[in-house]
Amino acid sequence: MSDPVVPSRRRPSILLIVSLCLNLALIGLAAMMFMRTGVRGLEPHEPKAGLSAQALMRMVPGEKDKIAGIIDAHHAHLHELRQQTMQARAELFGVLSAPDFDKAAFAKSIATVQGADAALEAENLKTTADAVAVLTPQERESVAAQLHKPNRSWLRRMFRKR
Repeated sequence: MSDPVVPSRRRPSILLIVSLCLNLALIGLAAMMFMRTGVRGLEPHEPKAGLSAQALMRMVPGEKDKIAGIIDAHHAHLHELRQQTMQARAELFGVLSAPDFDKAAFAKSIATVQGADAALEAENLKTTADAVAVLTPQERESVAAQLHKPNRSWLRRMFRKR
């Protein structure tokens, strides 16, 4: 007679155990990062030495509704300008990666990108200027006190005579 077949117990692979441990560690690390930054960490950041309408909303909560209305009024045009900027960069990449490089077409594409960037920046500045115009003199003074002053000490050291 033959012996009864005993199901063999498979041992988990060491590689599988290590992989699971690493995944758990990465999930824990991601959760810690999210807990530290919160939802605000996922938002676009304003420049440290700059001013934007979004930053004004946080600095002057009393005027949040008016500033949000200004941002909403400029949103469609900003979105259109961002799309034009991305399209100009895609065209520049297309000219750059073409098998036969054309210096004139490349220069034209660079000029298009520069123009699109300048138009986007001008609209951003116009939005910020409109938002600042809503503030009272006391609120503007408070905002100026909260702004980070640019520190160009590294630039001065670079040009200092030795």
